[in-house]
Amino acid sequence: MDVKIKEQLQQAGFLAMTPIQEAVETSLAAGESIDGLAPTGTGKTLAFTWPLLPKIQVGDGEQLLVMAPSQELAMQTTRVMREWANIFGLKTLALTGGANVKHQLDRLKKHPEILVGTPGRVAELVNNKKLKLQRLRTLILDEADILLQEETAEQLKNIWDVYGDETIQVALFGATAVDPTIPAKLFERSFQRIDQRDVPMPTSLQHIMIPTANDQKQKRIRQFASQNHFQAMIFFNTTKALKTTASFLSHEHVAMSTLVRGDSSNTRATALENFRKGKAKFLLTTDVAARGLDIIDLPAIINFDLPRDGETYTHRAGRTGRMGKSGLVITLGNDHDARDLKRLVQVEFEILPWTSFVSHLGIKSGSAKVTKPVASKDANKKRHDLKKKQTVKVAKPKVKADKIITDVNSTKKSEFVESTRSAETEVVSRTERFEKAKKSKRRNQKDKGKPKHKQKIKETN
Repeated sequence: MDVKIKEQLQQAGFLAMTPIQEAVETSLAAGESIDGLAPTGTGKTLAFTWPLLPKIQVGDGEQLLVMAPSQELAMQTTRVMREWANIFGLKTLALTGGANVKHQLDRLKKHPEILVGTPGRVAELVNNKKLKLQRLRTLILDEADILLQEETAEQLKNIWDVYGDETIQVALFGATAVDPTIPAKLFERSFQRIDQRDVPMPTSLQHIMIPTANDQKQKRIRQFASQNHFQAMIFFNTTKALKTTASFLSHEHVAMSTLVRGDSSNTRATALENFRKGKAKFLLTTDVAARGLDIIDLPAIINFDLPRDGETYTHRAGRTGRMGKSGLVITLGNDHDARDLKRLVQVEFEILPWTSFVSHLGIKSGSAKVTKPVASKDANKKRHDLKKKQTVKVAKPKVKADKIITDVNSTKKSEFVESTRSAETEVVSRTERFEKAKKSKRRNQKDKGKPKHKQKIKETN
């Protein structure tokens, strides 16, 4: 490992590399094309960042291209790589859809050495001859199993047909294995598979199902919102269900953000930032955000809808309990969903009613139950005496009909004094007031439509 990276690791407090980081280091540094597999949350981004950065030449143009399936993952990868690239004086640029393309083109003129992009935007720039990759040395496919499917695979093929070369190093990374014949055909080479999925990694994920009827799921989320220090990503299978729940939570004044495909880049970035900073209690999303996103110390994820397959469940669960930390994977559903979940995943999960879950959460995090300290008798006596001293009884002055209280400012001090009215105030009963109001109303109706000057003459008479 490069000396500069070692020094930064020591300053950052890194104690040891994860299995995937150790396994791919030598092969990546040697320029080999690999297929790296590891569980979610095991540091795959740093696994390819550390070995590749020392190989890049400062000022020699675009040399490393990292492809990601979503804007959020691309921006996250950009932040991580930029932090380490700055050590070597390297420039990093994100090329994602939804962002201002003119700003991206302006920054491309500075020829950044590292590019992180989504297939759609990179393919667009290549087709329009705005992005030139003649000096490209390494191509990374992060979450390769998604990138090598259908539309994105076609976009990658278009890019590779223009700038592909047998001398370019290609590395695949992900938690789900891809059919080896697909990348072999596209990039015309074989890949060395480095599989670390079965290597034990310390983690303490708890899988829980809370029995909930379909029409009660929104109210259940509202109950989660009442738990102190509880934050979670909530996954939906459809955008329609997400928006319906978001509307309900907004009406209930629950702080939450939504991450939906189709929203602008700035909107999605703001939603993520608010969630990361704790301004939003929930982040409602579909599986667009299930891949690669790293929310530091996220305590839980909630499956509002049962995942469609076991892989989706694995990637959703991977947003919590990352890098060996603890996390909760909560699924809402009925008895039928519980049976389906057992068929989908090979993990043991516990079925807990809501009351049992709240007790479990309180014991675990101290958020549901708060025990007040018992004060001693002396402390209670002192508090009582102090309260007695601070309590002042103020008698409200009785105001008679013929007197009022006025505030008189004096140079010495302000005093409240009583002054007698010069004329006695007439006390009018409620019945008399109503009678006067009725007479006035009848008079106005009678005079309605008459010229104003005649009304005035009549009033004077």
